[in-house]
Amino acid sequence: MIDVSVIIVNWKVRDLLRQCLASLGTHSGLLPANLQVIVVDNDSGDGSVQMVTGEFPGVALIANADNPGFGRANNQALPLCTGRYLLLLNPDTLVLDGAVRRMMQRMDELPDVAVLGCRLLNADGSLQRWTGGAFPRLSNVAAHYLFLDRLLPRALRPPTLYLDHDVTADKDVDWVSGACMMLRAPLLGGRLFDPAFFMYGEDMELCHRLKTAGHRVLYSPVASIIHYQGASMKQQQGDVLLSSLKGPRQFYRQTRGEGALLWIDSLTVAGFALRCALYTVAAWLRPRAGYAAKAASSKDLMHRAWRIQHG
Repeated sequence: MIDVSVIIVNWKVRDLLRQCLASLGTHSGLLPANLQVIVVDNDSGDGSVQMVTGEFPGVALIANADNPGFGRANNQALPLCTGRYLLLLNPDTLVLDGAVRRMMQRMDELPDVAVLGCRLLNADGSLQRWTGGAFPRLSNVAAHYLFLDRLLPRALRPPTLYLDHDVTADKDVDWVSGACMMLRAPLLGGRLFDPAFFMYGEDMELCHRLKTAGHRVLYSPVASIIHYQGASMKQQQGDVLLSSLKGPRQFYRQTRGEGALLWIDSLTVAGFALRCALYTVAAWLRPRAGYAAKAASSKDLMHRAWRIQHG
């Protein structure tokens, strides 16, 4: 019996994909006979397809002739999955200490949980805040972009967009990251991601759909995964780079309506402008602390947000 079917969507990160597949083989905590692994390659052109074929013959491979996006590529693999559970896993991850088995066991213990996320760690072992959180609302978007979530006492903060601390117990959340997301396969009804999302935001939409149907979305520190976040995005060009902002914005429009976008767009642009100004001052005071790069990144994101709003 297949316990867990793993879908990995790859784009131009051959060496990280190799590490990911190797870590699944040695640290998933499951026997190879109980684990199904499917790689969908979105026309990487970097030898990823040849690497998977030559080094991991037990892995099923779908080689696309173009890049249809993260959500659609996952959808391609769904009909091939035969496991009791489905695990979506980014190629820029490392599985640690039986993480897949630990997640499966937690799902077995909690039959009302439809979606489970685990701790995503940076390479240095620190927590990635974007592991999960609350759905975007005007209050928590304002708190995030205007630093209010750092200034207000915890009791006065709205539910945060992202986890604001490393919790030590299971926590019900609105959404968890698609970088490592375990799903109860029968609840999907043959439908995974909304194909309208190219990349980013589709994990929020999926969790929203399942929560609306009455199921739980849970973040659990029972398992940890290292995530070299953004490895694929660093190689993207043009409008694809806008997807990190367009995806969540599209989700907000679907759930809050077209009229609410003006406020969110204004907060996004203002937030990045504020960050740019603060980091510029910090770079002047501490020129070797890396603030200049953060200021440049904030300025770039501000321009992207403006383009999306007025495009």
